[in-house]
Amino acid sequence: MRVTITSDGGFTGRGIGSASAEVADDLLRDAASWRDEYTTGRGADLVRYTMTFGERSVSWLEGAEIPEGLREVFEKVWSQKT
Repeated sequence: MRVTITSDGGFTGRGIGSASAEVADDLLRDAASWRDEYTTGRGADLVRYTMTFGERSVSWLEGAEIPEGLREVFEKVWSQKT
């Protein structure tokens, strides 16, 4: 399945880029249990990441605690960032 990650916010407000890659469906096995958004009580200028796959989107702020499965997919896709 195609997974796209975009970012916004941060110091400039424009994020730090985006990435997209094909991911095996088994990496998304826990996606039904992921919340739509993960936040943190930390300060301003944080980067917000949004991962979109199929009809679903999940967002989180830099430094937020996210599930291990979500982190695994993020790291796989983000490592292919251009």
